[in-house]
Amino acid sequence: MLKFTPMLSAATHTIATGNKVQLQLPCASHKKTFVEFIARNKSYHEPWVYVPSNAKYFDHYIKRTKLGKSLGFFVFRNEDEKFVGVINLNNIRLNPFGSASLGYYGEQQLSNRGYMKEGIKLVLQHAFSKIGLNRVEANIQPENTASIALVNSIGFKKEGFSPKFLQIGDKYRDHERWAYLAENFENQ
Repeated sequence: MLKFTPMLSAATHTIATGNKVQLQLPCASHKKTFVEFIARNKSYHEPWVYVPSNAKYFDHYIKRTKLGKSLGFFVFRNEDEKFVGVINLNNIRLNPFGSASLGYYGEQQLSNRGYMKEGIKLVLQHAFSKIGLNRVEANIQPENTASIALVNSIGFKKEGFSPKFLQIGDKYRDHERWAYLAENFENQ
């Protein structure tokens, strides 16, 4: 079972700490780190996600999370507080739906080390125990085999296929729909 230590520090905005990583709520002090991360990983993230690497987009991102329809988490490595990636809960809908869509993107140089996997597990813990969600979906382009392997290794179950589900870049792309139910997380 994942060791989950909830905490909130005004200085760091840390809301959860696992064995390898910690989750922090995005704040103004993260702007430079975020912008550099996006610019550095642009070719790694595209064609799966297109995120502008500028300060204006970061300000919009912070504003969007404050509106309550999405919740962003920044993942930092425990050993040296290196920025590992971004995890978002989008389209949060409370009961009767109790659901959200999961989005994420990580640092290429730190991939395949389990950091994002643990980060997503911490976000699921937060989604189910703190927000009270019933399900979290991840919609992934079929060609993104690394992302599919990641959610599969966490315990997401494939539910279906959605043609032209989401506009990524300049065109609508097909996605596989994966989901994780709260009841399955509790039994982990």
